[in-house]
Amino acid sequence: MLGFVSCSKEQNADVLSREFEGEIWHRFDILTASYNVVKAPMTADVVLDVEVSDVYPNSYQYQDEENNFLSIAMTISGPDGSRRTREYHYRLRDDEGNFKSEKVDGYYHYSLPMINEMSFNERGEYVFKIENKYSKEPLCGIKSLKINCLEIKK
Repeated sequence: MLGFVSCSKEQNADVLSREFEGEIWHRFDILTASYNVVKAPMTADVVLDVEVSDVYPNSYQYQDEENNFLSIAMTISGPDGSRRTREYHYRLRDDEGNFKSEKVDGYYHYSLPMINEMSFNERGEYVFKIENKYSKEPLCGIKSLKINCLEIKK
């Protein structure tokens, strides 16, 4: 039984996990992580989990429409040399400026879809790069950011 378990290839869901020191994500602090696909082809939902505090998105005195959005760019490079890039704009507050999530232990948690049913056609390393696209420096109030690939079993 032990030999069977150690030889099975289980796909890890974790791609990237980052806790931000002082709840600050600087504009050009690009997050990079490798994700090893052990069995291909594989289909997965790519999901962004983020936690923010009351000072998100910044400590500036004014409020504008941009304050309602988390804006990031994600680039995925495949083992075959392919690359795909996309920008994402997630609305974390409603029109009145209220967070669209319940506050738990001082933070608002969001689980946000990035790519539904992404195909990983080859085994090997996929490199994920996440860039903060918020136009003001720095982005304040962001506690953590995680990206997971949730395999879809068929």
